Amino acid sequence: MYKYDKAKMVDDLKQMRLDSGMSQKALGQKIGLSRETIVAIENKYPGAIATLEMDTVKLWFRACKGKADPSILLRFKNGLIAFFGV
Repeated sequence: MYKYDKAKMVDDLKQMRLDSGMSQKALGQKIGLSRETIVAIENKYPGAIATLEMDTVKLWFRACKGKADPSILLRFKNGLIAFFGV
């Protein structure tokens, strides 16, 4: 069974941001986080990942999905389903 954890979710979120061409600062402004928080999440600082909320993940996904690689989007969606056991 595929194990999808927060670290893999962060990898996908970061790739979506990169695919969308957004800087960390631009993404932060769009979803209401500081650039420093985006950096901390993408660098997988334990505190930042531990406090990563689903609302933030949804906003991040929505901000980047228009230009993100479809295979990353599919992996992300399937990973969330696996993560929550739905």
